Amino acid sequence: MSAVALVFLVAASPPEPPAPMPPPPPKPPIIGAWLRSGSREPLRQLVIIVATHVRSYNEISAFSYTVERDGSLTANDPVNDAVLVDLARANDIHVVPTVSSTWDSRNIIQMLKDPKLRARHIEAIMQVARSPLIDGIDIDYENLPPESRQGFGEFIALLANALHTEGKTLSVTVPAKVRSDDGGTLSHFADYAALGRVADQIRIMAYEYHGKNGGPGPNAPIWWMRQVIAYAVTQVPREKIILGIHLYGYDWGGKETPALWWSDTQALKTRYGGVERFVESDARGVVGESVLTYTVIRSPCPPDFFDCAPYVEEKHTVWFVDARYVALAWDSVREFGLGGMVMWRPGGEDPAIWDALNAGSGE
Repeated sequence: MSAVALVFLVAASPPEPPAPMPPPPPKPPIIGAWLRSGSREPLRQLVIIVATHVRSYNEISAFSYTVERDGSLTANDPVNDAVLVDLARANDIHVVPTVSSTWDSRNIIQMLKDPKLRARHIEAIMQVARSPLIDGIDIDYENLPPESRQGFGEFIALLANALHTEGKTLSVTVPAKVRSDDGGTLSHFADYAALGRVADQIRIMAYEYHGKNGGPGPNAPIWWMRQVIAYAVTQVPREKIILGIHLYGYDWGGKETPALWWSDTQALKTRYGGVERFVESDARGVVGESVLTYTVIRSPCPPDFFDCAPYVEEKHTVWFVDARYVALAWDSVREFGLGGMVMWRPGGEDPAIWDALNAGSGE
């Protein structure tokens, strides 16, 4: 073989393949919050709630819109929402406003049955979503009957397609269940598998296992929460599941059973000399909630009434959560490889929860 031919063969040798691209960094888990005003905390204070821990959040959902009979949306407080959005955008927090039903779900039921109403409703949502300040939409339609299952799934599929066309995401908030035929009828409308195929997030409200209408008990024991997660991961890709946790407690013993923040429970403990106890576990597993007992001495008569029956002792029991509960829930998110966690609703929570969340997210 001649030298010329040898040079030609060497020159024709295939080049070395390029080095493989490194895999993209893992997506950080979502630490988010549902934000809603109430009688004690006007919506303008939601800005303060977020600003206080602005480096901890990466997604927020204010309850910005409710649904009307004709499928249109009512903006609950657009001026203050705009301030909240500005704060979020300035701090790289995704803005995913929540469109919600009221306790009366008739508007939603009618919309699901009527194709024209459904189309009008989707367009109303898209008018919001097209804003460059909005990253996506969260749908929180509750108290739907089991027969709404197919219609709700079809609606979500259409909405997901419309949002994805515009480059926006869709979150669907659903009630918790531990199996497809879970006993609570208000969870039957949510077909986890069908919704998980089209939505970007499935936010599971993993609370109210033990509601205020019964006697005192833990709202969402960790052992039950983990059953909810274990079922969900059989239906929905893990990275799409966002665990919704509660930051409130219930106070049994008076004429009503109000919902309280952690800060409220600590004020009651101080005022009435209450006794607080952390319930690590029960016969079924880890609980992780706390219980406060206290007594209120009430007079059955007006202050200036002299001839009166003896004073009455009103015994109260409060189940609530603190940083220990949030840390256990966050551990479950990481153990099951979920997409993150969203909290309902911050404002009076145990401040130590942020240390647990920031440590877990690598902050």
